[in-house]
Amino acid sequence: MRENLIPTEKYKHFNHFHELTDNHQIVDFGDGEFIANTDAIPLLEALSKIGLRTRTHHIDNEDEGGFFSILVDPHVGFEIRQVNERDSGRTKYNGMTELLISWSNNK
Repeated sequence: MRENLIPTEKYKHFNHFHELTDNHQIVDFGDGEFIANTDAIPLLEALSKIGLRTRTHHIDNEDEGGFFSILVDPHVGFEIRQVNERDSGRTKYNGMTELLISWSNNK
């Protein structure tokens, strides 16, 4: 899909390089307007409601998959670690790698 997008200067102030399609909306979750993929809006809104800010994303459920970022402000931390559910009878995730994100709403 990306190769069919028409480049434009119109939305560069949003860090968005192409014309909007039916799969884009301008939204604002309290940190200023930005352009969101329609499929990403529930995720981005939920992250915002719990105090996490995002800078960029792209979701294309039909073709490309996607990505999103979470800004690591002073109140946000993350850890990449190997799963070992030693306090649980469940073992199906043991040995996998997880990204643990923690945050405080005391900014």
